[in-house]
Amino acid sequence: MHCLEPKDYHKIHNILKASFKTPTFAFSFVNHVIEGSVYVNDSMKPTAGFLRIRAGDYYVFGQGSDLVFNNSLYRYFVENVYGKEKRFTVFTPSADWEAFFDETFQPYLKKMIRSKYRFVPSKVPFRYNLPDLYDLKDFNSDALRKSENFNESYIVDYWGSESHFLKNGLGVCVIHKENIVAECVSIFHSGTVAEIDIVTNPSYRGQGLGKIVGQEFINKCLEKNVMPAWDCDNNNKASKVLASKLGFSNEERYALYVLK
Repeated sequence: MHCLEPKDYHKIHNILKASFKTPTFAFSFVNHVIEGSVYVNDSMKPTAGFLRIRAGDYYVFGQGSDLVFNNSLYRYFVENVYGKEKRFTVFTPSADWEAFFDETFQPYLKKMIRSKYRFVPSKVPFRYNLPDLYDLKDFNSDALRKSENFNESYIVDYWGSESHFLKNGLGVCVIHKENIVAECVSIFHSGTVAEIDIVTNPSYRGQGLGKIVGQEFINKCLEKNVMPAWDCDNNNKASKVLASKLGFSNEERYALYVLK
């Protein structure tokens, strides 16, 4: 198992692009937007590997049938993760990787099914009507301090620092009486793709505010020639309904593993 240097991240870019199921954070990493590390089976011509970002998210890629590399991944988990890290969330792109985790990690990890969507611009309405009692604003440093969901801890976990998010991320929020009642930010941004994370205050649900912040977020993405991305738990019916309203379709499912 070899650790790639930042100057060599380009060696895995085509492998990542080959699968629609590759998560946005993987591209954020190889494009040097966020920090992490990547290990591969061959430093010159890698065909399999895994990458890790600060938040504890992992992605395995390439061929899942390299037994030597897979054994190295298992040793890495035992020596560096189990009992040491609070978060170990692994995204998988294929049946061979899924089979490996099912067989090898069953005592340590539980399996979940996720849904990833393609964005179809023609399906999303770009206009919306915001009631007069609300204000729609960009998610700036002031919003970050008011937010209960996308606060400093969240930003540091996924972006490294507030300044880094404000420079490279995207976000919008609906304000009512100086309080944030709906918000949408890019949990990850690769430079060309922005993955949506969206929350509406439970007391304000049913008014379409989640759809409004989602629409405005998507409008900002398209203005910047950035593709919005949607990914959610397969059992999250509310998220799936909202995804459809915002122009996401052609769902594909994949397996995700988390610590028990």
